[in-house]
Amino acid sequence: MLRKIYRATVPGFIRSIISGIRSLPAESREFRRDYDRRGIRHSRTILFWDWVLCRAFLGATPDDYFKYRFYDRTWRCRREFITWRRMMWLIGAFNNGSEDERILVEDKTIFAEAFRDFTKRKILSSDGLTLEAFRAFVSKLGRVIIKPADGFNGNDIYILSGSDGEEAIRRAYGTFSSHKYTIEEVLAQDGMLREVNPGTCNTIRVNVINNHGSFEIQNAVLRTGQGSRPVDNLSSGGMVSKVDVDTGTVISLFCDVIGKRLLAHPLTGAVIIGRKIPQWERVKEVAVEAARRISRVKYTSWDIAVITGEDVAIVEGNTYGNFQNQQIVDQVGLWEHYRQYLR
Repeated sequence: MLRKIYRATVPGFIRSIISGIRSLPAESREFRRDYDRRGIRHSRTILFWDWVLCRAFLGATPDDYFKYRFYDRTWRCRREFITWRRMMWLIGAFNNGSEDERILVEDKTIFAEAFRDFTKRKILSSDGLTLEAFRAFVSKLGRVIIKPADGFNGNDIYILSGSDGEEAIRRAYGTFSSHKYTIEEVLAQDGMLREVNPGTCNTIRVNVINNHGSFEIQNAVLRTGQGSRPVDNLSSGGMVSKVDVDTGTVISLFCDVIGKRLLAHPLTGAVIIGRKIPQWERVKEVAVEAARRISRVKYTSWDIAVITGEDVAIVEGNTYGNFQNQQIVDQVGLWEHYRQYLR
């Protein structure tokens, strides 16, 4: 077992160090930007060299350094967090060797077919799609959400409406020749998950480990967008709140990408701490059922929406994880927690 982990992770670890050296100039600029926008009352020069040490020994990017408040932590506390390098190491140790199953969720067009009983919406692939079929699909649904098939972090996702006109439809169609996309029906929500921000399909990220055949939910966070952007990713301006796995109750304030905590949603005024996610038991069941479908992938994450009609739908799955959402929400490091599953 140890030899397998070594072979799966050490080459990647060495590559990450080389990559870190090469990316140091760009990350230095990122450090300055992150420092300036947070208004931290510490010397930037002192913090910069402190971050360089964290980059060398812990693999912490500037994003890690500021999101986890390393500038206010002891070295012992810093070691408790999963940094970027550690994330790559864990994902390699957990999921390398299962690429044939990982592709089932990492490519959104393949995911739409493999998990069609969980998606609960109409989905088209841009592969071989004619302009007439695309136009008819948009016209029938009224509004669609367009996503890069291999996209991540909510990048380049947008809503297209039939009312946007023929020029907008042709412009969107023109992008399909250079990149593969999915064109999807927009899921409808009601109740508390619509109240928090109606412009976004707000999802629950449920993280699952296959522990030698026992599929165990590690934690869950509610993700909500801000404004009219169709995504709820933290990196795209969204916010996260921690959810108690046993009860489905929201147990933390909203937290945004720079660590700011809010009781009420800044746009809608919605307060959700103490409220229970609807259909919570079904949310957990679906996450575990989906993880079983790709059982050779040890670590999976599922973005699940509670939709109109008291039903749930998987918006997408991930096999590369996002430990930031899990750690930033309550500032608790999960390095030792996840390392235990390497045994």
